[in-house]
Amino acid sequence: MKLLTGISLSLALMMSSLVSAQDCTMYFPDRIGTVREMKFYDQRDRLTTITKQEIIDKIESVNNTSVKVRSTSYDKDEIEVHEGELEIICEDGVFRFDLRDFLDPNTLAAYEEMGIEITADNLIYPAAMSENDILPDGELTMVVKSGNTTIVTIGITISNRTIEGIEDVTTDAGTFTCYKISYDISTKAGFITTSGSAIEWIAPEVGLVRNETFNRRGRLNGYSVLTSLTE
Repeated sequence: MKLLTGISLSLALMMSSLVSAQDCTMYFPDRIGTVREMKFYDQRDRLTTITKQEIIDKIESVNNTSVKVRSTSYDKDEIEVHEGELEIICEDGVFRFDLRDFLDPNTLAAYEEMGIEITADNLIYPAAMSENDILPDGELTMVVKSGNTTIVTIGITISNRTIEGIEDVTTDAGTFTCYKISYDISTKAGFITTSGSAIEWIAPEVGLVRNETFNRRGRLNGYSVLTSLTE
């Protein structure tokens, strides 16, 4: 079950709370007006989703930098399926995402007429990462309801996250020096549990550049690629 956009899911070790905001490495653009475009493909290289993220605001204080992002997703025919806002924060030197902000918009659209309750961990990046670093786990729980009745509870656990190294990745958006991060994914929907793995490449001041997800047998499920980055 595809639940996360590229599971975009890059997680990392929390830094010391004594580090100031200016020491934080941003793993996402922070200039107002910047637009990122990601395209998502299935295992047969067929386009499934397009997501555009625009930086619409930035707020800075002594220990906190907050970036507000408008995220719009489209299907393969470029018909809009979801729009929302997310907030990306660097606080006390710790760069973090809220995992719920990266749920697959197609999944959310499928349940939009029902009630959805979501609890999630932050996705945290340190200012610096080194090869073989082991990063902490992350979890998300989504409860889908119809009125007061729970239809299904979906849980996602991301574990065994490891910094594999640093690689240059070239896409239509350019060439970026990225951290390569691998991790395992376990999804439980009701009584059904599935497992798999993923590899992602993420660059400072750019964000996710490429993500690949695999089933439990190591076969490719799909991938996403940064196709445009404009200011």
